[in-house]
Amino acid sequence: MFLISIAMGRSQPVIWTLMFKTQERAEQSFKLLQDNMGEIALGDDFGQTINIDKANIGGMLFEDLDQSKNAHIERALHQARVQAEGQTMAESDHVLRAARARQGSAILTPGIPSNGMMR
Repeated sequence: MFLISIAMGRSQPVIWTLMFKTQERAEQSFKLLQDNMGEIALGDDFGQTINIDKANIGGMLFEDLDQSKNAHIERALHQARVQAEGQTMAESDHVLRAARARQGSAILTPGIPSNGMMR
């Protein structure tokens, strides 16, 4: 699947999207939007038809949704690695370790009274 996002308007743009099943059709539509001036009429593969004035287009994005999905996954994996590395660094940081030792354990076990005896 392929997506063309069109920013309409300049001060507060509204995003219009067109979706296409094939790369060829999406590329043809994107080229039509790039190359023409004045009013442009265009339809996608999912029943949407737009009629726009090229002068009102602030920008356009051509997107391969499979590749975008992979990019989102890679970004999430990177963030998870950063968090894991940060946690490892925090655990080995002597200042943080000393601060935790001074604070004591903040974890309370439910159902066990402070005297340690079970009910």
